[in-house]
Amino acid sequence: MMKKPVPYNFASKSAPRQNDLSLLRRISDRYAATMGSAIEHIAGHRVDVTAQDIITSDFSQWSAALPPLSSLSVFRLLPLRGLIILHLEEAMINSLINVYFGGAPALCVKRTKEVFRQTEIQLIDRLAISLMERLSGVMSEYGPAKPIFQRHETSASYLADYKGEDQLLCQPFRITMGADISWRAELVYSPEASESAMEFVQSKTRETATEADPEWERQWSHNLKQIYLPLRTIVAQPTMRLPELFNLKPGDVIPITPRSKPPLFVGNRKFATGTLGEKNGCAAFRIEHIEQGDRR
Repeated sequence: MMKKPVPYNFASKSAPRQNDLSLLRRISDRYAATMGSAIEHIAGHRVDVTAQDIITSDFSQWSAALPPLSSLSVFRLLPLRGLIILHLEEAMINSLINVYFGGAPALCVKRTKEVFRQTEIQLIDRLAISLMERLSGVMSEYGPAKPIFQRHETSASYLADYKGEDQLLCQPFRITMGADISWRAELVYSPEASESAMEFVQSKTRETATEADPEWERQWSHNLKQIYLPLRTIVAQPTMRLPELFNLKPGDVIPITPRSKPPLFVGNRKFATGTLGEKNGCAAFRIEHIEQGDRR
């Protein structure tokens, strides 16, 4: 009797380890320090930004918690894989556009439809690109990074690149303006983006960890100066037939013609060519040309 086939469940990617997240937390802290200047440029008011605890959530849970209208700017951050979403609250965009046209920061314009106005879309594009450029600046400490804008959405239902079970890594930020105004912003990493971001940071961290310490470099430099290398030059290279060589005896004279530019060898490797002369009563070699080949 044939057994009933049982569906196979492929193993899902495990959640990021705590020590992996600590690397991204350090990046987020440095990034928070640069976010304020981008917002202040538009708002004209002092802004403080604080990175909060990283949250892991699947896409269905994250999208269900979003309000009906949100600013969702989708980016690639090359060379990272996957997508990064910059989520800004509707209230933040509403207030900033009001401030931009001379209104009070705490006031918001009432909407007749759950859509962003054209002026708000222009502000979102300008602010989102500025914020992601600052993120790439922080990531550039670990290697070249470049943000690529993909598109802007107002609802998670339009994010067809994601599946409900996709594990997202969410980095929230608290943005405050004065004592009464506070907004929440998020960087939302797709599974591929969060994984490659950690690989990107860890690879540079490992390279830094293997660098020699200053004391080792000092000692290495000191020891290198104590190495002596044999130098030799060949003034002439006469030739002789084999029978003539066998007939040589003490007192015989071998005629030689000195080279006009004899070579200088370091060990068995040709290092330079030059001319023979005299200095301080001793024979001397003047270097006229140093070989430019592989000196390894």
